[in-house]
Amino acid sequence: MLFRSNLVAVPESRVDIGSTLAGFRLEQRIGKGGMGEVYLARQLSVDRKVAVKILPPNFAEDQQAVQRFLHEGRLAARLDHANIVTVHEAGEDNGNYYLAMAYVEGESLDRRLQRDGMLPERQGMAIVRAVADALGYAWDEFQLLHRDLKPANIMLDRRGRVFLMDLGLAKSLGEDHRMTMSGAILGTPQYMSPEQAQSLSSLGVPSDVYSLGATLYHLVVGTPPFTGDSVFQILNQHVNTPLPPPDRKSVV
Repeated sequence: MLFRSNLVAVPESRVDIGSTLAGFRLEQRIGKGGMGEVYLARQLSVDRKVAVKILPPNFAEDQQAVQRFLHEGRLAARLDHANIVTVHEAGEDNGNYYLAMAYVEGESLDRRLQRDGMLPERQGMAIVRAVADALGYAWDEFQLLHRDLKPANIMLDRRGRVFLMDLGLAKSLGEDHRMTMSGAILGTPQYMSPEQAQSLSSLGVPSDVYSLGATLYHLVVGTPPFTGDSVFQILNQHVNTPLPPPDRKSVV
């Protein structure tokens, strides 16, 4: 089974800082995740900053992975909401598959938590309301689920605006279920709904609601609802253990 988490090792891409990919000059690597590296780039045709995600070589050799990556771009490009990062373009250049999106100058909630430990309850609630509004739009207009809600996928820009990131796991309730990797558990264990932890096919809106609730818990308590020494231990707690009351949760 495949787990997407911050612990996934991803090979280096075949491009580097200074390369130009489909009209985007890569200037700085700003992130790395289970579905590729993310660069701060400049779109030369209009002279603007963008974020470019590049599929790593081992994924690019897998046709199913390529289809998922381009499918992410098609889904995300349909979304038009103030709290969802805009996707500009998705495609391939010289064997490199890429996704170009708006660059959000700010920080993820994951980094904010690493620095401050937790957020004031009022601020955490305001952020989650904004994300919930974005999710409601995606559900109502396109029947889309996110399936990987977590602090690392929520950003605050310099003006304090909230942006939902990384729709790489997004799934339309009406799409062909074969687009989902067979036998894979996709998501991040600390925020995963019980049905997602069990790799059930009947995922729906409640799965995202659960993950958003787990995210809120982390924001205002300072630690995820469940932690453990292994992925399986964490997933088992989501399925079988009652939620620890926030006022009794010890923060490390």
